[in-house]
Amino acid sequence: MRKRIARCVLCIGSDFVNLNLRCSLLKKYGWEAVSASNGHEGIFRFTQGGIDLVVLDLDTDGVEAALIGGELKRLDPKVPIIMLIANKESLVADATAQADAVVLKSEEQRLLPNHVRHLLALPR
Repeated sequence: MRKRIARCVLCIGSDFVNLNLRCSLLKKYGWEAVSASNGHEGIFRFTQGGIDLVVLDLDTDGVEAALIGGELKRLDPKVPIIMLIANKESLVADATAQADAVVLKSEEQRLLPNHVRHLLALPR
């Protein structure tokens, strides 16, 4: 069995550029980052195990993110989910209900590392 050195963050997002930038940011802070370009791929990757936290960024109104977040929490309710949103006004009701933290995309570079650090430090 492979010994894990860093905590692993799964980034799920449909925008390849932002997905790569997000993974690079997390790696800069010392976390292992893996990515999935859609919800189906993300759920599959999550079921393979070894994921300590999920960063979810898929759509503008939150419908897809809410469905994926719900499935991830059903599979393992202890794994924290951070949802990235463009703005609160465009979200459907309860879109972020499964999120342990919500970060505005405009604040991602500044706030995401702090939220990841905090959520990974919580006992599970």
